[in-house]
Amino acid sequence: MRKEIESFKEYKIVFYDLAKWTTISVFKGAVVGFSVSIFLIILEILVNQIHGSAIFGVPYFFLLPLAMGLSAWIVYKTLPEAEGDGTEDIIRDSIENNRRLNIFSFTVKQIATVITIVFGGSAGKEAPSAQIGSYISLVFSRLLKLSHADRILTIITGVSAGFSVVFGAPIAGALFSLEAFFSGRILYRVCVPAFISGFIAFWTMQVMKVSYIYKPIKVEFVPNLWELFNFIEVVLSEIFFGLVSYIVIIAIENATKFAKLVIIHPFFKGLIGGLIVVVLTLIFGEEYLGLGLETISESLSQEYHASILEPLLKTLFTAITLGFGGSGGFVTPIFFVGSTAGNFFGHLIDGNVPLFAALGFVAVLSGSTNSPIASTVLAVELFGSEIVHYAAVASIVSYIVSSKKSVFSAEIIDIIDKRFRVHYK
Repeated sequence: MRKEIESFKEYKIVFYDLAKWTTISVFKGAVVGFSVSIFLIILEILVNQIHGSAIFGVPYFFLLPLAMGLSAWIVYKTLPEAEGDGTEDIIRDSIENNRRLNIFSFTVKQIATVITIVFGGSAGKEAPSAQIGSYISLVFSRLLKLSHADRILTIITGVSAGFSVVFGAPIAGALFSLEAFFSGRILYRVCVPAFISGFIAFWTMQVMKVSYIYKPIKVEFVPNLWELFNFIEVVLSEIFFGLVSYIVIIAIENATKFAKLVIIHPFFKGLIGGLIVVVLTLIFGEEYLGLGLETISESLSQEYHASILEPLLKTLFTAITLGFGGSGGFVTPIFFVGSTAGNFFGHLIDGNVPLFAALGFVAVLSGSTNSPIASTVLAVELFGSEIVHYAAVASIVSYIVSSKKSVFSAEIIDIIDKRFRVHYK
């Protein structure tokens, strides 16, 4: 009888916990999904209005030095630890007991990102989306007076919801936040609320009609010797993608280190970085500015012919933009680098170009951010289940070849992981 009572109490605790986190995750997923969708809609409107236009009689990107200088200065004055991408820092500040995330500083960071991207800085939109999810989660945790342990969990689910919207992939978004920022500690206790928040946020973005990449790729898999040869080609491409990932990581690391050696006022550092990007744009063209979503979409087709310079130049533009004071994320530029590198490799071997572009899309993400599981799932959600066996191998091989390095700060990941381990063993 005593065992039955104890078993009943355990089930009661489990059901209470499940009901609690389901309720929180549904409501928070909707709020995060709506907030991130509004941000992305505003960003898209501004980009469409300004990109390709002339301002005061000059191309819009001529104002990038001023935009990057302003971005660097306002972030330095309000949230200096969150320069560049800054997502990990804002998540860490949300988790730390003794820190308080100021709404003004948070808003300024988002404005800095919009300024950078709208005027041509090579940066991504996923960082502010994850930051919005993190901040809203912190607000929820305080309103509900959650414990420090529960605060960690709710912030993870908020970040997952933010990534789900910007990726257009709820499962991959949840897994990516765990792999990239929390050292891959994927626990069922975290997955349930993370998946729920991700699905609700994804549903909300569809209601808001936010566009995202979705292009199912047809692949005929026939178990014969010719298919084995094709798989060998895929493995070779994965080694190539791993090397590309390594280049991306090293370029961003060195650009950041070099920029830190330049001891001048943040505004002038941003100004110098912007001038370098303008000069590069006049030499190589405008396709490497901003988000580069059009090039990403085109590279997933057989008709588009990417050169080896495209992923290298996008890496250079991004490293300079984020290293010298621009604000934004790494991931969208990584999609550009991966898809164009895959397109180039596909044409090089006269293969299925959309397939290799899609594999590059996810493999370079995996190698650059230490997220092979999320990258595999992302391939399925964006490109269809027919490429899953290729995508899984591509993500793992790229992860190994890139030496398990990451564009995200190892120091910050370790700090987050320690907090996570203490409360969720």
